[in-house]
Amino acid sequence: MKNRIFFFFTCMVLGGFTATAQVKFSNDIEGKPYMEKSDTEIEGNPYLIPDWVIGSVVLGNGKTGTLKLRYNIAKDELSFENPKDTSSLNFIDVVKSFTLNPFKIDESNLLPLVFDSGFPAIDNQTTATYYQVIGGGKVKLLKHYKKKIEISKAFNSATSTQTFVLADSYYLLINGQMSKIKPTQKTIAAAFKDKEPQLQTYLKTNSIDYKSDADLAKLFGYYNSL
Repeated sequence: MKNRIFFFFTCMVLGGFTATAQVKFSNDIEGKPYMEKSDTEIEGNPYLIPDWVIGSVVLGNGKTGTLKLRYNIAKDELSFENPKDTSSLNFIDVVKSFTLNPFKIDESNLLPLVFDSGFPAIDNQTTATYYQVIGGGKVKLLKHYKKKIEISKAFNSATSTQTFVLADSYYLLINGQMSKIKPTQKTIAAAFKDKEPQLQTYLKTNSIDYKSDADLAKLFGYYNSL
């Protein structure tokens, strides 16, 4: 009898752990506790935006949802806030694309921030890597964010300092081929050479700042409309 009671109690406990390890919301999006390694010895943070931001996701299985999101660009990993207790959760299903709606960020003036995956592998990125979509259409301009750990040591000091440092890169996707570029008038003109006359006419009446994601989005939008 005691063994049966113990077995029943054990099953209840294990069942409780299973229930808390997997959370399902009304929109049928599931999450599990986000096990984050402590980065207390590293200055800064691994996120594109440190605070939770309202956003939307499209999962690989077609499900969608609107949640509070946070994007870890050191790990290229998206998490969401549990509305029940504000804890951090990982998505159980693969996230295909997502959108972040911050009020403002220094890294890009193209808002909202739209991220997608499934692009050809290049450099250290895979097909699962997320890119901000700056320009969409037959020719795409994609922006990749990464935070690396930089180690520095002051002169005559035995102690080194670790700091998260942000880096971003731009990529062109043309005919299924990815190439890394620096967005300049010369590199963009080379990508748009099949519509050079129309491009020159457009640039005479439209001033483009090639350091502005919003301006680049306008330029790509025009080209992809031709």
